[in-house]
Parts: sequence; C-alpha cells; structure tokens
Amino acid sequence: MASASQRTQKSPACRYLPGVALWLNFLQVLTSLPLIAAKGADYYAILGIPRNADQAAIKKAYRGKSLEYHPDKCADDKEQCQTKFIEVSSAYEVLSDAEKRKVYDQHGEEGLKEGHQSDEQAKAMFRQFFGREPDGNVRIVRRGGQMMFMEEGEPGPKEDIYGNTNVTELTSDLYGSQINDRIEPWFVQFYKPNNDESREVRSEYIKFADTFKDFLNIGAVNCRQQRDVCSKASINEYPAFRWFGEDKGTPPEIFSEGTPSAKNLGKWASAMMPDYTTVLQDKHELRKWLDNVKGPHILLFTDKMSSPPMWKGLSREFNGRASLATVPRCDRTGVFKTPLQREYDVRIPQVVRIDPLDEIGKVTEKFSLTLKKESLNLWFMKAIALGKKAGPQATFKELSRDRIEAGDCGPTDSQFCFLWLKAGADPAVEEATRQLAQKYRRDPIKMMWANVELNPSLLDAFDLHESDASDFFVALRSKRSRFKVHTGELRFEELDGFVDGVLNGGPLPGKLKVPKIEL
Repeated sequence: MASASQRTQKSPACRYLPGVALWLNFLQVLTSLPLIAAKGADYYAILGIPRNADQAAIKKAYRGKSLEYHPDKCADDKEQCQTKFIEVSSAYEVLSDAEKRKVYDQHGEEGLKEGHQSDEQAKAMFRQFFGREPDGNVRIVRRGGQMMFMEEGEPGPKEDIYGNTNVTELTSDLYGSQINDRIEPWFVQFYKPNNDESREVRSEYIKFADTFKDFLNIGAVNCRQQRDVCSKASINEYPAFRWFGEDKGTPPEIFSEGTPSAKNLGKWASAMMPDYTTVLQDKHELRKWLDNVKGPHILLFTDKMSSPPMWKGLSREFNGRASLATVPRCDRTGVFKTPLQREYDVRIPQVVRIDPLDEIGKVTEKFSLTLKKESLNLWFMKAIALGKKAGPQATFKELSRDRIEAGDCGPTDSQFCFLWLKAGADPAVEEATRQLAQKYRRDPIKMMWANVELNPSLLDAFDLHESDASDFFVALRSKRSRFKVHTGELRFEELDGFVDGVLNGGPLPGKLKVPKIEL
C-alpha cells in the first residue's frame, strides 16, 4: 500500500503548478474576444457605433459624421476638420468592407497594411472633402498628430496651351457664367497640358476654331488648372469634347465621331448647331414660307445637303428679326437644276432678298459680296432697318387648297375676300395690289391672289371664261356665294374705289356657279 507521500507524487509532466491554470484560463478568454491592438484607431468609436453594428448602421453613422466634418459645415479649425474627416472616411472604408472588417476585428489597425488606402481610395476621400479633382496622386500623412491630405502633383507642364488663339480658355468663373448659365451653344474641349493626346490635337482644334470662330463659341478647359470644373463635369479621359446646347437645362453631348481632326470636329459641330432656317424644295413650300413668316425674307441657294454652319449661326442670331430659308442641293454647273433653282437667275451659292408679293416671290436684292458672316450681318441689319422704316408690310396671300380647307374664303367664311386672279406678272398691277393691301391691312377682310392658268376652274366659278382680260379683281362673300367683278383698270385708285364701295354696302350681283371654290 502506497504511503501518503507516494499517493500525492506525480510525474513532472502532470505536476500541478499553482497559478498556471488560472493564467491559461485568462488567455483562453482573452483570445476568444475580438482583438483591438493597443496601437491604432478605434474605428467603432470614431463612427460612434457598437461593435455588432450592421452595414445600414455603419453607413448611417458615416453619412452623419462626414457631413459634420465637411469643410462647408465644420465651424472648427479647418485642419482639425480635415483630420476628423480622414479618420471617419478611413473607418468607413474598413468597416464597410467585410474582409477588411474581419481583419480589423481580429488584429486591429496594425493588422491592416500600413497606408491601406489605395491611390483611388485616397483620391475619392480627397474629392469628397475638397469637391475637386486632385493634382496627381494623393497620400494621407500624419503631421503634428494630425492626418492630412498631400497632393503629390503630376509631372509635366500645367500652363494653358490655347493662349492667343481663337479658342477661349475657360477659368472656373468663366465656365460658370458662359457654360453653366449659357444662353447660346458652346463647343468645349477638356484637356491636360501634360497629356500627349491633348497636345497632339492642339493644332487640329485651333484649325477648327479658326473656321467656326464667327458663328460658334469655342472654348477649352485646362484640367490641371481648373480641376474643380473638370471634376464636376465628370471628365476622366483627355482630351474630351463636349457640346453644350443653348438650353442650359440639357446635359452636354459627347463627341464620339472618331479621331478629333478639324474636319471631324467641324462635321460634328455643324450637325449639332441649331437651325432656325426653313428648308425649301419646291414652289409650294416657298409660297407657304413667304405667306407665314415675318421680317425680311432672305434665301440662300447652296450646293450643300443642308444649311451650312454659317447660315445656321446667322439664323440663330437673327431669329425673330429676319426670316431665313435654304434651297439645298443646287447644281453649281446649272445642268441639273433643282425646281426652285430653275425659277431664279442666280449663281451658286447665292443669297437673295425676296418680296413675297409674286407667286414665287420677287427678287428685290442680291447679295453681291463674298459670303462672309461679317458682310452678311451688315446686309441683314440694313434689310431689317429698311423694313422698320417702311412700317408693317401687308401683301396679298396665295389662295391655296390648304387655306380654303382652313376656312379662308370657304363656304363658312363670313368676311369679304378680295381676289386677284392673275395670269401674268404686270409690275403696275403688283404695285397697285401692294398699296391696296397696305391700306386695308387692319380691316377684317382677306386679300388673296390665285394663278388662273394653274386654276382655270376659277374663271368658270365667276363666269369669266369668255372675257378677253388676263387679270381680274373680284369681291367675294363666300358664305353667301355672292360676288362682284371689278370692271375698271387694275390701278390703285380704281381698285381702292372698288373695295371701298363694296365695304360700304355696295351690291354683289353675281352668284357663284359652283357650290364652293376648289383648287
């Protein structure tokens, strides 16, 4: 039987050591908890959230804290705000990422690689804090116990490259007034002077600006100098070309037409330019334009497929003051003339001013100088001034099927219609009708003309088919189907007396030979 001393004796490996078990139990409990290293920031405390916070709580806390320390809101020391903002952003970056959060919970900030913010993450923090694009890479450093952003700066030049050219270098202030608050279109290039592609396109952009300078605003933004502008415009590649339309509420259009050569830029800009001209293909469209628009009627004959850029620019500049139209695809050689080209004796290209009285409009003046914007501008202003001096002009309008269907001189029209039924182009008669229309322009009557050679049924309607005359003047009360034919000379005094007599109650002895006038 073993003695007491023998019963208590154990082998060295199994020997009980006072205090050791207690220490091991403490270590086991300690290692079972998430570890926060003695050194490093407490990201949970920075955001003011518990350690078991979910992603929604983390995001909500971050939004509140980042707003609190944003330079636009922070009333404390700006450097202190910057430090706090970086701490909040760093905490959110880690805790919002499941893998990084796991490493942090186990090993604390020391467990994360030093300087764990990537270049892009640091730039993102910088953009959010300063509201602009950084110049080059960004590092976050500690100075005097505070965390600071440090811009390393890009290598290479940063000076503007479009000085003394027809390209306007847009500063932040100019961009705000000319682009953000624009009332007319702008073509803008965003570039960096240390970017090879930006420098390579410089000569082409200048060539493009030299061509379009008179009728388009052309600008450039140096993104090394105006980083806030480029950041707000979401410019990430250089060079970048944008079209800003005259409506400041619409987003810009992005150039994507291949190589930014002067030709391609010009072609795209021309397509983007607003066009306030009327494109005319035939006499019907021409007559409608002459009847329905106000101001001097100015017409361009061109061999282009559409309105040229200069003509578009002029149409915008004189919109509401002059009426511009384009006759496209004219033949310079004169062999294959368009329908309207055949009606006029003009060279191609040619600009003419039209009097709307005649069937196709009468050419009152041809622009005789080289087609330059400055010269055309002065010519337009002269035409407008002459029109204002003469006062509001009235003319006989063409009696067309569309007008009759709209109610003019039709079966339901109760007003008097005075019809000039013409077969030729007598200048004396044209002048008489012009004066007549001008005198009665404020009276509730209608004055129309119609070509009886194209519409011989009109002669039958008014029982004029046996007359030897070529032109007639008729007073018509359509709703009553009654009319009267003027039998005197077609001169102003005689026509004026005829109109005055009818309006003052003179009889209308004739009755239409047809239910209604048809063309």
